[in-house]
Amino acid sequence: MVEWCAIVFDKKGSDRSKCRPQHLEGVSEGFGKGVLKCAGAIYQRVGEDGKPTDFAGSHLQIEAETKEEALQVIHNDIFAKEDIWDLENIIIYPFGCAVRAAK
Repeated sequence: MVEWCAIVFDKKGSDRSKCRPQHLEGVSEGFGKGVLKCAGAIYQRVGEDGKPTDFAGSHLQIEAETKEEALQVIHNDIFAKEDIWDLENIIIYPFGCAVRAAK
């Protein structure tokens, strides 16, 4: 198996809040199956309160045999199906993890 590092940006003007619960269910399921090694939101900036704000998209660490299989994980997500993610500009590379800390 290969681990794939993917960045998927949100489309401008999209609102992920309406499907976020379904998205989080899918992420939890993928993590439970070992397909997702790490996943989370990426943000535009850090606010004055020191917390990230303004969603930019998502980062996913996907374990799959091929790039095509990893991309299928992305395309099966509710954010892809509901046109939240910009699927035309996915950034995805094979990834070799040197260290990983638990959250």
